[in-house]
Amino acid sequence: MQRFSMITVSALLLIVVAARANDWPSWRGSVDGGRTPEPAPVTSLNDADLLWKVAEGGRTTPIVHDGRVYAITPIDAGTPMSRERVVCWDADTGKQIWEHRFPVFLTDIVENRVGWTSVVADPETGNVYAHGTGGVLFCFEGATGKIVWKRSCTEEFGRISGYGGRLINPVLDDDRVIVSFLNSGWGKQAKGAHRYFALDKKTGEVIWISSPAGQPKDTTYAMPVPASAGRRSVLIAPAADGAVYALDGATGVKLWGFPLSKRGLNVTPVVRRNVAYFSHSEENLDNTEMGRVVCVRFSDEGAQEVWRIDGVTAGYSSPALANGRLYFVTNNATLICADAETGRVHWEHSIGRVGKGSPVVTTDGVIYVGEQNGIFSILRDAGDRAVVLATKSFEGPDGLVDEMFGSPAVANGRVYFMTRYGTYCFGTVGDVEARVSRRPERYKPAAPAHMFNAQLCVRPFEATIVAGDEHSFRTQELRGSIYYDTPAAETATICEAPFVQARRNVITAAADAFFATPKVTLSAKRAFGDKLGYADARVRVVPKLPFTVGFDEFGEAPIPPGWIGVAAKTKIVEEDGNKMLMKLAPKERPSPPFMRIRVYATPPIEGGLDVRCDVKGTVKKSRRKTYVPDMGVINTRYRCFLTEEPDENSQLYRALRIDAWDPVPRFLKIERLAWDPDTWYTIRFEVRPVAGSDEVRCRAKVWKTGEPEPQAWQIDAVDPAGNREGAAGLYGYSNGTKPTSDGTRIYYDNFQVAPVAP
Repeated sequence: MQRFSMITVSALLLIVVAARANDWPSWRGSVDGGRTPEPAPVTSLNDADLLWKVAEGGRTTPIVHDGRVYAITPIDAGTPMSRERVVCWDADTGKQIWEHRFPVFLTDIVENRVGWTSVVADPETGNVYAHGTGGVLFCFEGATGKIVWKRSCTEEFGRISGYGGRLINPVLDDDRVIVSFLNSGWGKQAKGAHRYFALDKKTGEVIWISSPAGQPKDTTYAMPVPASAGRRSVLIAPAADGAVYALDGATGVKLWGFPLSKRGLNVTPVVRRNVAYFSHSEENLDNTEMGRVVCVRFSDEGAQEVWRIDGVTAGYSSPALANGRLYFVTNNATLICADAETGRVHWEHSIGRVGKGSPVVTTDGVIYVGEQNGIFSILRDAGDRAVVLATKSFEGPDGLVDEMFGSPAVANGRVYFMTRYGTYCFGTVGDVEARVSRRPERYKPAAPAHMFNAQLCVRPFEATIVAGDEHSFRTQELRGSIYYDTPAAETATICEAPFVQARRNVITAAADAFFATPKVTLSAKRAFGDKLGYADARVRVVPKLPFTVGFDEFGEAPIPPGWIGVAAKTKIVEEDGNKMLMKLAPKERPSPPFMRIRVYATPPIEGGLDVRCDVKGTVKKSRRKTYVPDMGVINTRYRCFLTEEPDENSQLYRALRIDAWDPVPRFLKIERLAWDPDTWYTIRFEVRPVAGSDEVRCRAKVWKTGEPEPQAWQIDAVDPAGNREGAAGLYGYSNGTKPTSDGTRIYYDNFQVAPVAP
């Protein structure tokens, strides 16, 4: 008898995803689409309708699961304690149950964009998933806030984030949590692209990585939507290249693409059975009009347009699909109602000036929607027009506009939403579960296993192994969307690297193994029949601490294997018989993503590190200005680097700088230091967590390479809300890079990483 993996749930004809009668476990509801199976729980916004308010807000959409409200928000903004947090409130009272605070690090995202994403709850396990501004993907126990697992998408996968804050919510699909972003990783993932990562929702292991899109045009925040196509579980995924893709949910394989816009897409689509609705507000590919709303019918082989409305700039808000009608908000805050089958517009209604939040529609045609300038509206669809039931303008402190970027959550007779300065619950008191007309459902067609070609898969698909450690893999046979366990005793691993020992499904890295990305292939007897199947795993090996990199160790390799963020920006060069890493600064790429490097050589490490490196930067002189680079190291999510800083008269002076969050001076230490270009310097940067507190001590010193190390630290400071774990790496910025001339180059040598001394 065959053994089935837990995700055979994907083959059920009907999946019921509700813990209470009608929870709101993701930002667009229990079955997505912005619709609720409830009638309107409230149609006015009077004081009597306000059940509770918390004077803490943000940019996000709260979710509701099992009697609790969850959100990701900024906390202590504008202070040295400024961080991000995931918070849990009692859904009935607003009383805080738990919170988890964590630092924002190594991102260009500014402080007022923190808390961009929404969290998502898993009805099966009760766990809650959050994608933080710094790039950490958390899995929490929903009831307690205990961390089940976490992955640093920035340090492990090379996540790229722009200053605007566009980040993508995690999405649950069967046994997988999907997270998506622009990245530049290692190996075949080194080229910058918009990628989708599927992780095991219970362990955080990588299941698959997909790169369906072309060259990214923008950062983006559109979420992939789980759906079904034919007999497959699929993801309908808008991408940063302006197209929408269908990915096989079990493997990440691209099934088809639907080109839509000349810029990246930010609108999460709505999907119902085999029909999907997309929109954008940029220039169309096939005409010069700005914006489009389009309905397509799709299978696992492609998508065919059904209808379109051109010239509609709906580029941020996700539409709602309810009662046979499609509701969408334009960038100038016009709510439009159209027939879902034909696209015929029934009515238009202005809700303000700027549309960012997404509407939610009830079974009796009541619409809840917010506008960026703090206006919340309750409307009723009267067939040929919208009838205003209630509106309320929210004000912040000192008469400021209380902005509203998120969307409402409608659950169990309550309406929850968040403004920049507060979180609100409107509704009725009493037994709210009885008001639900039906339980939310998600339909998925079943198919017998024999109808699909078998494919052998490896879990985890990607792994990092520290020298001296071992890692176990397991193989499964995939048929359709169902995994079947293969006999572990008949699994074999093929790896010809001399520093790796393979035994059945276990790989052991030698104690003296260095940075490497060996090719690893697993074979196993198939679950059906006697044939062998083969599958590759992505494996990188890193040395154990302490280690030193002189770059001669990499032979003829152009870049260090397995390092994050070095591809296309650096190369190993030789000068006077000595190899080193050089930061490139070509005039063909005069933009910040290529002028800067954030290199991560190790995975995140807890407990603090002592990082040293020799650095040298060239000088570039023009008629008006002299340029020198920024150059240094990364340690435990802090940067320490030589740079130039402006004084009170905007005159530049040379200095040593430590920071954690470039655009926000939450923790920033600068010490004047007269350093010269074309001269080698040794930087030593120590990060030491303080036991029993959130404090972290950061110390740095710089001296000319070859001279004795000075005893004194030039910077010795304590971060009150510090980073207690993180990777070791390199930092650099090639100032002066222009379309007409190369920028300043940087050289790195003798990179050393060690645990901090007791």
